[in-house]
Amino acid sequence: MRNLNTVLSKLNDRLLRLEGELFVLRSIARASLTAGDEPAMRTRKLLEGAKLALTDETRRPLDSATEKYVAAAIAMVDELLEHPRESAPLFRVIEGGRRED
Repeated sequence: MRNLNTVLSKLNDRLLRLEGELFVLRSIARASLTAGDEPAMRTRKLLEGAKLALTDETRRPLDSATEKYVAAAIAMVDELLEHPRESAPLFRVIEGGRRED
C-alpha cells in the first residue's frame, strides 16, 4: 500500500505541474493573440492547425481518457480562437496594512 501512495503522490504532483504549465501557456497564447501584430497572426494559424489536428484525432478510435483530453484541448483552442480576451495579470497587488498619513 505504501508504494501505491507514493505512485499516487507522484502522479498528483505531475498533474499539478502540468496544470500550471497549461495556465502559463494559455496566458501566453492569449497575450499573443490580442497583440494585433504579425506574431498574433502566426499564433492564430498555429491554433487553427492544432484544431484541425485535434479534429482529425477525434475520428480515430480512442479510449475514454484520451477522448476526454482531446475534447478538453479542442474546447481550449476554441476558447482561444473565438474569445481571445486580454490576458489578466498573474498576480494582483492588494493594498493593505499600515499607512502613514
